[in-house]
Formats: sequence, C-alpha cells, structure tokens
Amino acid sequence: MIFPKRVSIGAVLLTIILASTLFAAMNFFVHKALAQDEQSEWVWTQKNPKPSWWRWDEKYYPAKPVRGGIYRTAASRYIGLMNPNHWPVNDWVSMGNFYEKLILTDGNYRSTVPFLASYWEYKDPVTVIMKLRKGVKFTDGSAFNAEAIKFQIDWIRDKRNGAWSRAWLAPVKSIEVVDEYTVRWKFKKPWAGFLGIMSNVPGYVLSHQGLKNDVILRDLKKAQGQAKRLKRKLAKGGEKAKKKYEKAKADVDRLTPMAEGIVSLDAWGVGSGPWIIEEAKPGNRMKYKRNPNWWFGRSIGHPDMPYMDGVLVTVIPEPSVRLANLKAGKIEALHIDKSQYPLVKDDPNLNVWITPGNHVTSMVFNHAEGPCKDIRVRKAISHAIDRKAIIKGTQFGFGIEASCMYPAIHWTHNPNLKPVKYDPELSKKLLAEAGYAKGLTIRGVMGNDQSSVKLGQAIKSMLAQVGIEWKIRTVDPVSGSDANKNRDYDMAGGGWAWIYDPDLMATGLYHPDGGFNYGRSNNEKAIALIEAGRTETDLVKRQKIYWELEKILYENYEDAWLFWYVGIDANRKVVLGYNREMGMAGQEGYFATHPGWFKDGHN
Repeated sequence: MIFPKRVSIGAVLLTIILASTLFAAMNFFVHKALAQDEQSEWVWTQKNPKPSWWRWDEKYYPAKPVRGGIYRTAASRYIGLMNPNHWPVNDWVSMGNFYEKLILTDGNYRSTVPFLASYWEYKDPVTVIMKLRKGVKFTDGSAFNAEAIKFQIDWIRDKRNGAWSRAWLAPVKSIEVVDEYTVRWKFKKPWAGFLGIMSNVPGYVLSHQGLKNDVILRDLKKAQGQAKRLKRKLAKGGEKAKKKYEKAKADVDRLTPMAEGIVSLDAWGVGSGPWIIEEAKPGNRMKYKRNPNWWFGRSIGHPDMPYMDGVLVTVIPEPSVRLANLKAGKIEALHIDKSQYPLVKDDPNLNVWITPGNHVTSMVFNHAEGPCKDIRVRKAISHAIDRKAIIKGTQFGFGIEASCMYPAIHWTHNPNLKPVKYDPELSKKLLAEAGYAKGLTIRGVMGNDQSSVKLGQAIKSMLAQVGIEWKIRTVDPVSGSDANKNRDYDMAGGGWAWIYDPDLMATGLYHPDGGFNYGRSNNEKAIALIEAGRTETDLVKRQKIYWELEKILYENYEDAWLFWYVGIDANRKVVLGYNREMGMAGQEGYFATHPGWFKDGHN
C-alpha cells in the first residue's frame, strides 16, 4: 500500500532526470545484492550499494509503527480472475496484496530490485543463473523453491493452461532445477527483456500446490467433456468408441475425488505476500487478513509487518459515491477522478498527491493504406493537435505533454526529443503540399468510454480548424479490436498502459510480429532497432538503442503521442508511514517493502 503526500510534477521530473543521469554509468545485469544464508539477511556490496530508500529508521518516518486496524479502500470493479495469467484481471493493485514477484522495478522502471529472486547473473548471453530466497512459504503452507518456480514457468508455457502471458516466455528454451534454491534459465537466443518479464505478469509467484490443483481441475473438465461427447457416439455402436468412452469415464472417476474441495486460483489466489484472502464476493468486495508469517518483515528485523490487521476492498462503480465514502471516513484511500481534484485538494482530513505514471496516450496512424501513408499528412495532423489544450480540457490539467513513447520517468525515455509543436498554419501548408488544399476526410475509431469520447471530440474539433474532417466511430473493446485487426481506420485512439520492459510496447506497436501492429506500421529502421534492443544485455547500450528508436519514430511522425499519464490519489491522515522522497526513488520496490499503519492502531 502507498500513502504519499502532495508533490509538484516539476519536482518529480527533476528527481527523475537526476536519477537517470546517474544510471547511465551503471550496469545491473549482474546482481549480487543478497547473501544466501538461512537468516535471509540483506547484504549490499560496493558494486551494488543499498538503495537510498532501503531504511526503516526515524529518517524514514519519525513515528513508530503501530499494530492494528482494517485498511478500507474502494475499486471501480471486482478484481476479476485471481490467477494473473488468466484474463480478465480488473484490479492489479489488489493482485499485489497476496502475490509477490521475483524481481521488482525501481523509480525508473528498471528491473533492479531483488525480491523472491535474491540473485541473478548472465553466465553467457543465453544462460541465467537465478538464486531464490530461502525461508519463504506460500500461505497454503507449500514451499517456495526451485521446483515451484520451474513448475510455474512450465505451466505458463503449456498452452493447455490458457495463460495469456505464454507468448512473453517464447524466448525460454528451458528452466532447470540446479538445487533447492537455484534455477538455470536457458534461452533460444540472447534475451535482454528477461528481467523485465520477471518483473511483470510471469514473475508473479503463485502457490506451487495451487497450480497443481488447477491442473487437476483442467484435466477433469477435459475428461468430463470427452466422456459426454463419446457417450453420445455409443448409440452408433463400435468397439473403438466404447473403449474411448471407458477410458474417458475412468479418467473422470480417477480425477473426481482428487478435485474434491479444490478451489481454482482464478477464484481464490494463494501467494506469499503480506495478505491472505479471507473473503471473496465477486462484484462486491475482497477482504484480506494479515499474513502473520510474512517472510519479508522477519528478514529485515520487523516481524510485525504488515502492521494492519486486514484490508477491505469494496466495489463502488460510481466515482462520486467513492469520493463521498472517502470524505465521510468510510474508506481510507482512493484513486481520485481528475475532475474531483477541487473537492479534495484542501480537505484538512486528507493527504492528496499527484504522481506521474508509466502510461502514454496517443493517436495511431494506418501507414499501410489511405492518406496517412503520406508523412506530410501525419505531420499535418500532429501539428494540428494542441496538446496543452487537450491536457487542460480532457485531463483537467493533469498530464504531461508526450514527445514519444516512453514517459520521462522511464529509463529509456529520450530527453532530447520535445513534444510536437502546435502549429495549425504549418498543418494547412503541409496538407496543401500533399494535395489536400481543399480539405481531407479521414476515418477514425475511438473507445466508447467517457474519457475516450471526450478526447476524440476535442481532437476532431482541432482537426476541423485546419480542414480535416475526422469521421469517428466510437466502439466497445471487442469492436475496437476488430477494427484494429482489419486496419479499418486512418487514425485511431491508442497508447500503452504499464510501460515496464521497453520491448513490450516497442514490439507490440511497431514490429510486424507485434500483437497490436496488424501490418499498419513497417518502419525498417525502427524494426532493426527493436530487434537489437531485444538482444542487447548491456543496459547502457540498450538504453541508447531505445533513445535512437524513439528518435526514428519521432522523425517519421509514426504516431501522434499526446500525453503521459498523471494520477491523483488521496488517503486519510490517520494513515501513516509514507515517505514521499523514498517512495518516488523506489517506486514498486519501496511500496512492496514499506507498509503503512494507523496512527492509533485503528481506523
């Protein structure tokens, strides 16, 4: 959980730029931050020094932690499926209550913070040795060890299990158990994005026993279906059909008692985190109780972590109702709708903070056919959009003008690029040069949610000022996916949320093999850089590759990048334990290791 205070965007970005400068001289692909001993002590070396935010003394927070209380918050939707490798997942914040990752990201979204993986080293470009944390158990009592990690990775890679994250592990050739707490990864070719993937969905560590139980449920469901189908064929006779049915029936009889009492991880997640699921009511609420045996608190000499007795996440779809609950003291924390900022900014009972996020909103062009094949048209569109006005009008001032893909807080952001200048006269000139002096009509697709509709109307109005009629269709997610696959647009709403390893977005949007390209972009220089970035395991060299990639895309007006996300959050002042400076420096690493507490031990 995070409990920051208000901060200016400028101050945040200054901190980020300074951190990025220091990063340029460092290489984190060999990480030996932790000693491997039975006490799980954290030992930092001169090569890998202790992070500035790795402290829990009075310089971290002057008040001492107090045990007790139930932390209450609200979400717009129920968590969804609780196995993060299955879809849909509606609440990733709640997912982090009971699952932990092998590796965490830092303030620049680099995968540098060891967690359930305590050590990793590239032995060669296609081999990584990874040591695992000792003394960790899942909350169902099963052991966390090398066998558990191997089983999970093999489970994700097995298409029978329906893991949407399976494609992310395509470069994995094998994972081998070396000893109880060591695994050896072998890749098909050099894979620079490995650590980034281990900081993402495949790196959420699930109960070994829970996954085994899910395999039983999977096999039982398959056997039941086969038995049902084969039974219908028995009427036609035939010894072969009879034998197949008898085998399927035997499988059902064998698996049925094994499945008795099993609850799928989709419905009841089991991890090693600070909280244990106590109650799960789909569409209503999630209730968690404190994990009294959380390994992390013991490892740093703070066994009382987490300090609160539990967490209650209530589903409240309507933003105004969520806010009313916060102001009435019925919940402790809330992600604030940007339009509601004036209602919370001066509330004496709340801490309110503004934080840049790792998401980008953009408009994507169809380069394969239509008028946007012409760079002059793409330039005209991009220069016709007033990004400052977009941020003010649709984001209530909370956003940062985007120059390209990676936000300023991301380690692969190219600081030399500036947002495209608003210049409607240049747009008119470019359109005339492209043969559209009398005007141009283009097709468009936007989501049908309120935010997307508002953004689409604002851009439509701006384009009209330079003689471009943008005919927009607002569609649901399924229809929008079909439109993207069929390239049924000239310009459409786009972007990327949760930008961690840089290859995920770069490949997804700009490589022919990307899951969201569909042939609409084929920039050969960009493709070559994307492929180079996948295999370059030196982080300093890899950073330069992505700087150059952004430059190539920027100069070709590949898309029209609009703004980087800025979020607003608030919590009641009875919640203590957040150090803003340390939180911004450590980000995910900090939030996973510094739980908050109530001032008097109760809410």
